[in-house]
Amino acid sequence: MKTMSNARNALLAGIVGSAIALPSLAVEVVTQEDFVNGVIKKEQLVRVADNAIFLLDTSSSMNGDLKGTETPKIQAVSNELKRRNSYFPDVGINMGLYTYTTWQQIAPVVPYDRAKIAAALDTVPAKGSGPTPLKYGLEKLEDVLKPLKGRTAVFLFSDGEYTGGSPAEVAKRLASTYDVCFYVISTASPNKETTLKQDVASLNACSRLIPLADFINRPDYTSGALFDVRVTEHVVTTTDKKIVGLKVDDINFANNETELSAKDKSELDELSVYLKANPKAYAVIAGYTDNSGSRDHNEGLSRSRAEMVASYLKTKDGIDDSRLVLFWYGPDNPIVANDTPENMAKNRRVEVNVGGL
Repeated sequence: MKTMSNARNALLAGIVGSAIALPSLAVEVVTQEDFVNGVIKKEQLVRVADNAIFLLDTSSSMNGDLKGTETPKIQAVSNELKRRNSYFPDVGINMGLYTYTTWQQIAPVVPYDRAKIAAALDTVPAKGSGPTPLKYGLEKLEDVLKPLKGRTAVFLFSDGEYTGGSPAEVAKRLASTYDVCFYVISTASPNKETTLKQDVASLNACSRLIPLADFINRPDYTSGALFDVRVTEHVVTTTDKKIVGLKVDDINFANNETELSAKDKSELDELSVYLKANPKAYAVIAGYTDNSGSRDHNEGLSRSRAEMVASYLKTKDGIDDSRLVLFWYGPDNPIVANDTPENMAKNRRVEVNVGGL
């Protein structure tokens, strides 16, 4: 594990141009400042989705204030999406925006254009109204998905309420028919969120539920769903928000295994001490696999590995869910070619990085 001084030395070395060999790193804490200041180039990013669809809830239930603020949830979502659009990198993703309460195309799925997305977001209602026909919205979504090629990340905003019948079977059909990952951004009550989380987890290995507050507080959830930092690149930040003191060494796993070794637990204990001492800090945890087996199997396996690391930090050391941002990429973005047993073992890993100061 790197220490605070080692991380800062690496940062300074990168700034002054000293030729220091830096370790391979895929999972990064990517900040708005890094994009605005040109620290991160699109050549340093590897796309993990080809299309992004934002399916917004503009029903009356979105008029309640976001917890801990005096801002209605509908406005909080719109404001945050506008902010992220102001610096989102053009890495060749197609993007579209829709509402499903009622169904309306705000922007069609076309190659990303910052100005057009900004103009579309300006048309999102400031106040929600009406019911939540989610099933109908998903049925309409199928028409959007049919012509798309590659993987699609659907950011679906939901309060767990719906009218017009259960959307579960439609969502399962879309997930099985098209290459879709559902990122369900939840404003549901605790009881409904538990059920919603189970429903989303049953769709496929790449779908997940994210509480709205976490989605807004951790921009990583958007960037990490759409691109990863190329493992052969090292991004040197211009702020302390990314390199803040330590990075856990890669946690490697035996073939098809998820168990942590004693050494892994010792490293995670050090990470826990750091997180407890720095309550504004958070950890980004990403699981990877080698390329043996099916894509869905590997995504599920990399998910289990990332969740194993998070579970250890939560169960043993009491780190809150909101401070652990998880991703799982299966065989994408390998450290080395999967051409020998030794190299495949290197790719079976979880990477952890820290940000937030």
